[in-house]
Amino acid sequence: MNKKYLVSGALVSMLLFSQVNVSSASSNFSDIPKTHAASTQIEYLVNDGVISGFPDGTFRPDQVVTRGQFAAFVARALDLTSSTVTFKDVSKGNSLYKEINQAATAGIIMGYKDGNFRPDQTVSRSDMAVMLDRAMQLKGTYTKTVSLPYSDAGSIGAYALESVKRMAAYGVMEALQSNSFKPGANGTRLGTVISIYNLLQTIDTKQPIEVPADKKDSDMTMAELNQKYGEHKIIGRTRGDNNFYEVDLVESYHSFYKDYTRDFKHYLEGNKQTFAQQYNAYYPYEELISYNGKSYKSSDLYRGDLDFVDDEILPENPIVESHFSIDISMKSKDSATYLKDTVLTKEMANLPDQKNGDVMVDLETLLKEHLDISASSSKLVIKNNDKTVEFTSDSDKAVVNGQTLQMKNTVEKSNGKLMIPIREAANLIGLYTRTYTGLDTKLPTTLTRIELANFQLPADYKR
Repeated sequence: MNKKYLVSGALVSMLLFSQVNVSSASSNFSDIPKTHAASTQIEYLVNDGVISGFPDGTFRPDQVVTRGQFAAFVARALDLTSSTVTFKDVSKGNSLYKEINQAATAGIIMGYKDGNFRPDQTVSRSDMAVMLDRAMQLKGTYTKTVSLPYSDAGSIGAYALESVKRMAAYGVMEALQSNSFKPGANGTRLGTVISIYNLLQTIDTKQPIEVPADKKDSDMTMAELNQKYGEHKIIGRTRGDNNFYEVDLVESYHSFYKDYTRDFKHYLEGNKQTFAQQYNAYYPYEELISYNGKSYKSSDLYRGDLDFVDDEILPENPIVESHFSIDISMKSKDSATYLKDTVLTKEMANLPDQKNGDVMVDLETLLKEHLDISASSSKLVIKNNDKTVEFTSDSDKAVVNGQTLQMKNTVEKSNGKLMIPIREAANLIGLYTRTYTGLDTKLPTTLTRIELANFQLPADYKR
């Protein structure tokens, strides 16, 4: 809603004073029917004392919210108590004096350079995102972000961009209209309720959301969908640049497909078919790297028996706790490490480079979470069980347990990382490799992938 709501500062204080003192045990407001999509959220925050209705029995969901109001709502929701900050334009006579200063003391709000807070100024959706983000960080480490799906993402101010990305990642704030975020739009009482409710559900995982059994998936909020279905995150490889992308399938359903697909399960089934088609049409340049920490082949999205892809070569999660398998594409800096219960993604400093029958890779990045590694500007030392192997920049010799050995390739340095021949190095360290040639039928003799693992692998693959 873009229409401005203009009132005097004194009247705003009077309205808020009425809201604070009018009690309502439930959301039985004359303008909020029980069938209202946000009736659950409104009732929750009313019963929790965060927000109230008006003396005439209305809730007025479309009424705009001021900066002072929003700060007060957040302070009440988090049950803040400490209060030491005083703004020049927030006097003790302001009915929200306590809550505004509680929010300021907690670092949720900040004043302007002139020492004012401007409590009667309407709050924008960008400012709401920033305040909610700060509130989340008070309760834990919430650093996850997503690429914004909004058509107007480019109009979000730099000061709020990361906060909006986090609000989208955790489902706290959603698109306001169609696929737009509307960063400059005024915050409303309804938008305030929904965002604070979602915030509380995000930071208080012990308190589950009660989702009505008969509520349609297409009518649910992100928080409700997450409560019902849990996490459904995928990481895939694009055929455009061969790099990784991440998608939250619950968010994707909620943002783009809920008007076209009857429920999330049906949407998920459709994805199974879609991924199989993509593998048959575009593999190895498009693939599903992981789904909820499982490789495609090890996940519930895998249908089996792909028509044009040899299923045997698809990465799998190892069954042994201590095992790891690293899958490296020759056309991307992105790599995937498959562990028993998860998949790690890493970005190497450089693209793999084929040279003298081997592949030069950024071995430090690939192995640093799995083996004992120390690195300097010119040396990389890797320890694995009873072996200590030292590689030196611009040298074709490796030192293994104090013994110098000749290599076919010279270690090179690029972008601050040593590029080391992976097959020679694996043999010296006590690891295993497997190459995959001809995965692209148009390039039958081209090396497409190479796998590095700490357990025995099958023989090299050639189509």
